[in-house]
Amino acid sequence: MKNFARIIRVLLTAAVIFAAMLSAGIAAETNEIRVGYTAPFTGAAAEFGNNGWRGILLALEDINKQGISIGGKNYKIRIYKYDSACTPEEGISNVHKMVSEDKVVAILGDHCSTVCSVIAPLCDQYRIPGITIECAVDNVTNPGHEFYFRMRPTVKMMIPAVMPKIFKAFDARAAAFLVINDGYGELFIQAATNELEWRDVKIVAVEKFERGSTNYREQLQRIKGSKPDVVFYAGTASEGARLITQAKLMGLMPRTIFIGSEEMGEMELLMRAGPDALEGTYAISLWGKVPPEFTERVKKSFNKPMHYGIIFGYDAMHILAKAIESAQSLDPIKIKDSLKQIDYRALEGHVRFKNFNGYKNQSKFTPSMIRWKNGRRVHLDIFLDWED
Repeated sequence: MKNFARIIRVLLTAAVIFAAMLSAGIAAETNEIRVGYTAPFTGAAAEFGNNGWRGILLALEDINKQGISIGGKNYKIRIYKYDSACTPEEGISNVHKMVSEDKVVAILGDHCSTVCSVIAPLCDQYRIPGITIECAVDNVTNPGHEFYFRMRPTVKMMIPAVMPKIFKAFDARAAAFLVINDGYGELFIQAATNELEWRDVKIVAVEKFERGSTNYREQLQRIKGSKPDVVFYAGTASEGARLITQAKLMGLMPRTIFIGSEEMGEMELLMRAGPDALEGTYAISLWGKVPPEFTERVKKSFNKPMHYGIIFGYDAMHILAKAIESAQSLDPIKIKDSLKQIDYRALEGHVRFKNFNGYKNQSKFTPSMIRWKNGRRVHLDIFLDWED
């Protein structure tokens, strides 16, 4: 039995090596570098995949204009993209197709934490490097995987960074939660609870909702009855827009301060909820400002507002292209090794993949706070005083 298992492992390893050689061979013949992209293009989380794709398209314009020089030959990147619909099953299927059929040398995605958690080990299995666009849960990089990388800070990194400023600005003594009922929502609660407890802030209500919900009145009514000073809410922008509109109509504001997850700092929220509903609310944000010319480029190309999915898709594509060129190889293992050496000033911040505090291939940078004021997205630096 042990010999049989050993034979199977040898055969699997040989198959992976052969697939890698085949991918490199295809690239050499066609002068194209094949990269896979798995993302939610349909369903409640479609905003993330569609915005990530917009960022990747802009990056491809930059990269393919000059091409990538490897060993004296010039290559262009071709993307094979698939819809995960934010489901682990589709994410797994996508990776299998990208590796076995499309012969990609690297993978971008996913955006949904539940999907990233299952495709990260597949990258190790196939020995293909992958970069998540924005997954937030800890287990994606802690304890992590040799072939999977994350640019953004995790929720557990972000919340402790902003909490001191939140409690300096708002004299909160009671807090409530209203979050999506999944791993992301649970992690958001856990990370915030750790910060609240040692500040002696009482948690008076914890409410959850299912993905794609449209009616939050029952949860909001219970929260209103508990009289919190601050409510932390997390979900997609479409969920947040309905939630905050209903909270406003029910009279929870302005007595209660609403602070949203990173999705609630996006212009899509303003477009869906309107300025009146958002007035005076806040969000923990992955980005504060980007160069005006990039914002204008997004508007001109897609007639869409800026979104962190665009920023992270753009950065991920550029980082991968830089790693491939630095590796001077289309061997996925050498590309993985090159990613570990990345030192890149991206739109989102300074990206370097490090191993620290139990994390593997994890980058980190300081998050921001966003305040909605007079229909504008106002960036608040967590190291500076906030003006009224």
